[in-house]
Amino acid sequence: MPETEVQTQSLAQLSAGQDWRLTLAHDRDHHLLIWITRGQGRLLLDGQRRGISPHNALWIPARSLFALELGYQCLGHAVLIPKDSDESLPETPRQLRIRDGAAQSEIATLIEQTQREVQQARPLHQDALKAQVALMSVWLRRQIMAEAHTAPGPRQATG
Repeated sequence: MPETEVQTQSLAQLSAGQDWRLTLAHDRDHHLLIWITRGQGRLLLDGQRRGISPHNALWIPARSLFALELGYQCLGHAVLIPKDSDESLPETPRQLRIRDGAAQSEIATLIEQTQREVQQARPLHQDALKAQVALMSVWLRRQIMAEAHTAPGPRQATG
């Protein structure tokens, strides 16, 4: 991927048909926003292993260590954002469990519109992609502010 362009991919395209490309802990040169729409799997993010399920948004900033094990029924999309993007994107990796239907619809629409811009490459598409990334950044930060969406931390021992 050219490091200056926003791209959208299905989860199958992200792994390039080879599961090991996602299941081994690694980092990337670009930011990743992953939206899970179907199925389950496991995620290693920020030093913790967690389960993923539908309506999970994964924010993985560039150079963040992660691994993703997807079940065979898992579907979703990934948005690859250049690391030098000047949008105010979150700096911390996050797994967000989105329960609100309006928020689910909003992120799905943003990804679909981004995908359309990438595929059609119409005049001024770079400006449109920059605007889409800005809207995704706003969506992400709003969801992060709503702590109800955040995945629980590690369980504490009770004694």
